[in-house]
Amino acid sequence: MTAAFVNLYQSYSDRGAFVQSGLWQSSEVDESEIVVGEKLPHWPSFDKPIVTNFKPGLLELDYHGKTFTIASGEEVQIDSSPFSQEYGVSCYILKCVKVV
Repeated sequence: MTAAFVNLYQSYSDRGAFVQSGLWQSSEVDESEIVVGEKLPHWPSFDKPIVTNFKPGLLELDYHGKTFTIASGEEVQIDSSPFSQEYGVSCYILKCVKVV
């Protein structure tokens, strides 16, 4: 059964003004894959959040010393990273977790 989604969004800004954001990639995380004390599966990089608590409808993560508590129906941005920058337009990848 799906417990969460790891969603990646591309967000664009033009000289500091927000332009658009859209879903770029989504991965399902099955509840059988989530283990307290282990890294969150399907995270798009080697440096992954650690699961500190999990029960149906609630997921707690630790990422770089910050704690994220995500309840059912919520989506939380955990990280962002620059993707490219040309002609004043910046692109960021927003890394989010949604609990279902």
